[in-house]
Amino acid sequence: MGLSFKERLHQALGVQEIERLKIYHAYVHSVSYEREEFDKIWFKGENSTWTHWFGMMQGFEMIYYNHTMGEGHMGVLDTYEKADTDEFPSFRGGDVRSVGSSGLHGLTECYIEMAKDGKSGRLWAMTAGVMMDTLGHPKVRGEKGPYAKFGEASWEYYGADFVYVDGEWKYIHESVVPVFHNRYDGENMGQRQYKVTDDNPEHTLWRGIPCRVGVKGPLAQMYDVYQPVQHLLQECPEPYDHLDDEHSYSPGHNELK
Repeated sequence: MGLSFKERLHQALGVQEIERLKIYHAYVHSVSYEREEFDKIWFKGENSTWTHWFGMMQGFEMIYYNHTMGEGHMGVLDTYEKADTDEFPSFRGGDVRSVGSSGLHGLTECYIEMAKDGKSGRLWAMTAGVMMDTLGHPKVRGEKGPYAKFGEASWEYYGADFVYVDGEWKYIHESVVPVFHNRYDGENMGQRQYKVTDDNPEHTLWRGIPCRVGVKGPLAQMYDVYQPVQHLLQECPEPYDHLDDEHSYSPGHNELK
């Protein structure tokens, strides 16, 4: 049976809103404005999930904690607090998060599929990213001095679920599959990450600091130089009736609780 005009309109507006939420996420996540993201656009329930190669964060409280703890590290505050402010006069009075290590997560090949019941939507996208730090970063401290610039290219897949709750669309699941990260000056970060995981399979660092995960990783396989880039998330979400474990980027976490 076909959808009514009102239902089709709801679906169309939902696609637009899901796209807007994803774009908002791409921006605020890239500049480490984590509180702004999770305060505004996430479903604040125990079945919210955020997944990366190192594991799955389960529940809004865990996700919020991991993304907002140690915001000084996200903005490399420890570096700037020790900096001679005369050396970086433009930094005075700035939000430390936005002048630290940041990334440009440009979204490409964005697909959105709405559930027939109009209560959820699925999004798949790729991001060809650029990670950079203009003032300095602890990762390269000691190599080229405390304020060495660095830049790296990255490639990731995104799979996200959204739910319609109390008249608003909200993020409920984010699944990130990082295919590779590579420094512009030749460092093989993928190879280094393999070594970190081999040394400690339960490695759960997030932005250089320990994070809380409900399911420990690695959940994704980084790019292997001996094989093509892997498509580890379904590219185009298939039509579906409602959010369930067969049509979700986070099976087992699809009840709105």
